[in-house]
Amino acid sequence: MFEPRSVAFLGASNDPRKWGYRILFNLKFGGFQGRIYPVNPTKDEIMGLKVYRNVGDIPEIPDLAVIVVPPPSVPQLVKECVIKGIKAGVVITAGFAEVSAEGEGLQREIVEVARSGGMRFVGPNSNGIINPAGRFYSQMPPLFPPPGSISVVSQSGNVVGTITRLAMANGYGCAKCISSGNEADLHAEDYLEYLAEDSQTKVILSYIEGFKDGVRFFETAKEVSKKKPIVMLKVGETPAGAMAAKSHTASLAGSDAVFEAMRKQAGVIRVRSLDELVDTGIAFLCHPLPRGRRVGIVTAGGGWGVLAADACARLGLDVVSLPPDTITELDSFMPAWWSRSNPVDLVAGTFGDAVIRCVEVLLRCPAVDGVIMLGLMPAMPPEQISKAAKEDERERLREALLAAIVQVFDQLNELAKKYDKPTIVASEPLAFGAALANRIIRTLAERNSVCYDMPHQAAVAMANLAWYSEYLRQNGAGLKGNLAG
Repeated sequence: MFEPRSVAFLGASNDPRKWGYRILFNLKFGGFQGRIYPVNPTKDEIMGLKVYRNVGDIPEIPDLAVIVVPPPSVPQLVKECVIKGIKAGVVITAGFAEVSAEGEGLQREIVEVARSGGMRFVGPNSNGIINPAGRFYSQMPPLFPPPGSISVVSQSGNVVGTITRLAMANGYGCAKCISSGNEADLHAEDYLEYLAEDSQTKVILSYIEGFKDGVRFFETAKEVSKKKPIVMLKVGETPAGAMAAKSHTASLAGSDAVFEAMRKQAGVIRVRSLDELVDTGIAFLCHPLPRGRRVGIVTAGGGWGVLAADACARLGLDVVSLPPDTITELDSFMPAWWSRSNPVDLVAGTFGDAVIRCVEVLLRCPAVDGVIMLGLMPAMPPEQISKAAKEDERERLREALLAAIVQVFDQLNELAKKYDKPTIVASEPLAFGAALANRIIRTLAERNSVCYDMPHQAAVAMANLAWYSEYLRQNGAGLKGNLAG
């Protein structure tokens, strides 16, 4: 499915309003290097590709069939694929079990026909699948993420698109993305099994509305979680959400209390929003796992420190009291009026290397398992910025700012590696305009780093790292270092 050498595209179209045009366009112009065989009984050529009247006319047995035709035609075309010997398919077409009893009957027929010939398929009601490393973009939205380490399994197609956009906005790419749709044949747990063994995938993000086989899902997730983190947004916990899930992907949401109990046993990290889903996935790529829940906070502003402390406490992290020897060491170089507590407030009197030293003191402290650093500006090398800060040399200032940010993150990453503890950064944007902000984000991502915008984001990331670390220890498994390393 994900590394096809040839694709039969059933329902190819010249009409830009149709999915048969849009998905074929993405497949071709996304850079797919394999052979594409459009199938349409009334056309001779589409997008410069020779068109075949039916599947049987294709001169080889394609590795994959992508099916984008009206629902009543799908069973017959799946039968043609089976006769041809095609073993894998993606059924984009919607209008099956999610809409009516008649559609449910058609869906059962597709499954029966496919299984009679040993064919497996994604969908129906799928937005498609992608494998950026293979330049394989067989999906509806015109999104072309670069190769990366994040894989996505989602029962919603547009949610796959949102997750992809959020990852790209943070400078990260994707390994595999799957819009699983109604899961008539292949289920979410099948994709988890595959991704567990996929060398490109380091972390799995999942959007789930309901389970076809809840027991098998959690048995599978329990094994996969020992190898790679599964971060999940499970919806349908309210009556309104459960009803929407049934009409969207024919999913039964089930009891949220049961899900919550089982996901904890299976090691699945649960989040409550799409932002949290992506933030947490990136955190696993950038940071080592903490040994416990004890957190130290270094903050450039008192208010952000309070916000972070509240968020940490709500999430089950322990904002520890600092031991006397740690306070004594901080006393040796901090201003006399500092708070002498955790969070460590820099009180507008600590800059440059002294800020990095604060972080190291906390990382070295045996009572701290990880550090949240809030605010980058005090840590910036002041001489590097002041030299460039002239009104008529804004480009020089931008370059100096970028270099200073990189220097700070390089220092923090070295400290995290040295003490094997995470240092998670959140800071108000330092960029002068969107272009520089995007450049900073992408430069940090290239160095396997991330800077969150708000203190609660850093707290969520730390809490999810700590929860997963605790699960691994309790279950005799362990992942050392960040996953990208």
